[in-house]
Amino acid sequence: MIFIVFADIEAAREKEAYLSVAEISKLPNVKGVYLTFGGHDFVVIHEAPDLASAVQTAVKIRNIPGVTDTETIICMDIHEVFGS
Repeated sequence: MIFIVFADIEAAREKEAYLSVAEISKLPNVKGVYLTFGGHDFVVIHEAPDLASAVQTAVKIRNIPGVTDTETIICMDIHEVFGS
């Protein structure tokens, strides 16, 4: 399963938060971490075998000092849902 976590960062702690996000990018299930310009400050794309594993990663992101809000999106492969 693919999960996308959007996160917002407190402006006063921006540098500290981004350095912590760089550490998140080293987790084995994380496929990418990207700065975004728009509604959120960064996005983490990760793959997990189940919801429990995904929640663990989301909690790590949420607990980063300076992160003020997160939103997690669960992605489903369209072929798995509707067939080939």
